[in-house]
Amino acid sequence: MSDNPRRLEMKFAMPSNPRYLPVVRGAIAPLAAAIGWDESECRAITLALDEALANVIRHAYHDRTDGLIEMECRETADGLELTLLDNGDAPDRSRICAREIGCDQPGGLGTHIIKNVMDKVSYEESPNGNRFVATKRLRRPS
Repeated sequence: MSDNPRRLEMKFAMPSNPRYLPVVRGAIAPLAAAIGWDESECRAITLALDEALANVIRHAYHDRTDGLIEMECRETADGLELTLLDNGDAPDRSRICAREIGCDQPGGLGTHIIKNVMDKVSYEESPNGNRFVATKRLRRPS
């Protein structure tokens, strides 16, 4: 028996077109369930990823459908790591924090959803593009 068991990795390369979001949603929920989350957590993880992808489409690519989004979903020893790579405009860190909950302006709640669902979220800029990484730990009953 290996000390380092093989774990699931799923990779997608998708155009920055919202019509492909249901395909990703359809893949991530069963992945989260296979790792061990219950149905409501699977829905929450799927929603967080959907919001992150929508933010890339809206803000990095300004709703252009010809951009590329690369996504990697990796099962880790204690949960799940989601990575998104894009070559659109870098996020404005001063504006990532979203608006206040309860504000009547449309939009801006996606960041709250992502941060509430995931345990750790980071945004990095590199010569290879923008990198969004979100991790979620599976809390096993003790």
